[in-house]
Amino acid sequence: MRRAPSFGPTCLGPNPIGWVIRMRTARDLKRAVALLKMLDLPRGVATEQTAICLFAMTDDTPRGGLLPGKVCLRDGCRIHDILQFARSEFRKKVAENTRESYRKLSLSPLCEIGLVTRHQLSTNDPNTFYRISEALERLLTCPPGERRALLDELLSSFASPARRRPSATGGPRLRVGSRIVQLSGGAHSQLEKEVVEGLVVRILASPTLLYLGDTARKTGYQNRQAMREMSLPIDVAAALPDVLAADMHEHRLVVVEAVTTTGPVRPSRIVELGALVAPAVKLGWSVVYVSAFPDRSTMRRFIEQLAWGTRVWIAEEPDHVIWFNGPTPLEPGS
Repeated sequence: MRRAPSFGPTCLGPNPIGWVIRMRTARDLKRAVALLKMLDLPRGVATEQTAICLFAMTDDTPRGGLLPGKVCLRDGCRIHDILQFARSEFRKKVAENTRESYRKLSLSPLCEIGLVTRHQLSTNDPNTFYRISEALERLLTCPPGERRALLDELLSSFASPARRRPSATGGPRLRVGSRIVQLSGGAHSQLEKEVVEGLVVRILASPTLLYLGDTARKTGYQNRQAMREMSLPIDVAAALPDVLAADMHEHRLVVVEAVTTTGPVRPSRIVELGALVAPAVKLGWSVVYVSAFPDRSTMRRFIEQLAWGTRVWIAEEPDHVIWFNGPTPLEPGS
């Protein structure tokens, strides 16, 4: 018989009282977050949201409404199923428009390091589902005496995001007005810096940086006053893009996703971002959506995912922008 996941004391300490699979409490979430931190994950990933994903992917309670052939969430769950699980098991008030947050901030980072597997037939496959790796499930279900050995084995099998990055003080720095903004280390932060210093100054005549995300530390930079003037959301928990910049005189807003491993401006992302900037559009702002890549080889991996009507910018060739010319098909004389 499969052992119940031991996010609680059975796995994290000497207390002999184990975690019971149908107990869903705030304490369980805190213990699961503690386990994520033991995996050397950054704070941006080691969150209650990610913990809920782990609880869902290890749940073997028979349920209805799953994909055909799936009896329980452990067999494979969509993000929609995880949101339903959060509502029913933890009484979390999560809206369907938080899907991108769950995908980008929790599931994608775990997929990148092999702790979760994404099963996807095509780019926009509505039946995309996720399964936890055998190695991580073994750690979650381990008896107390096996925890340290399994943890060491798991850590040695992958380079965790925290280990791949330099320390926070070793990340890129950039000047925004009179302020110096320090980002976490890593390729994604470096690309964000290049977007601000290479793309924004080229595409906007009089640029103002509105928002610069820092996924690892959930900080970055926000110009809250300007964002309020444009009626843009200032809550960092919202599904904000990586970079927001504007020309306050020409009323032009640039929305950028910096892409190193995940997250280009795909059609589904356009819908989400469109909802975020809709208040500004009502005030007369025009919007440009850009997927930024470090080089052409990275862009080629995502070329089939890019939405029509968006731009592509490549940091290695900063003087040029590729335009996916829009949703209207070409016509003679156009």
